Amino acid sequence: MNERGVLNGLKSGSREALAILWQEHSGHVLNLAFRMLKDRDQAEDILMDVFAQVPRSVQKFRGESNLGTWLYRLTVNACLMKLRAERRHAELEEENWGTIVESALGTEEKEQEFDTELLTLGLNQLPAETRSMLWLKDAEGLDIKDLTEIYHMPDGTIKARLSRARHFVKDFLTRKQKNA
Repeated sequence: MNERGVLNGLKSGSREALAILWQEHSGHVLNLAFRMLKDRDQAEDILMDVFAQVPRSVQKFRGESNLGTWLYRLTVNACLMKLRAERRHAELEEENWGTIVESALGTEEKEQEFDTELLTLGLNQLPAETRSMLWLKDAEGLDIKDLTEIYHMPDGTIKARLSRARHFVKDFLTRKQKNA
C-alpha cells in the first residue's frame, strides 16, 4: 500500500493501515523519543502514546508533508511535553551546555568556563518555544527544514529566532561573566 493509500486507510479507521504505519515508522519514533528523553521506558511510553493518538489526529492531517514527518512532529511534541512535565529539560540542557554555548559564542569563546547554572538561567529567559527550537537545532542536530515542519513557520522566521536566541544567550553570559 502506498503512502496515499495508508493515509486514506487511516482516515477511514483501517487497522491494516495503522499496522502498516507501525511497521514502517515505529522504530524511527522509538529512536527519536529515546534520543530526546534518554530513557528507554519513557521512549516506549511515547511510542505508544503517539500511535494511540494517530487515529484521532490523522483527521486533522492535511497531507502537506509525508506521514513520517508528521509522526516525527507528533513525537517531538510529545517528548517536549514530557520533558516540561518532569523538568528533565533543564537537566538535558546542562548535559549539552557546551554545544549550545558553542553555537551562541563560537568555538574560540567556548573554551571559557561558563557555569552550567548560569547557562540554564540564560536559556530559561528565552520563551519556551524559542528555547526548544534552539535545543532541537543545536543539541539534537535538526536542520532548518525539519524545524519549519515541526513549528509550522517559514525558514526565515526560524533562522531569525535562532539568531536572536544565540545573541541573547551570548550577551547574557558575557554580561554575567563580567559581573562575576
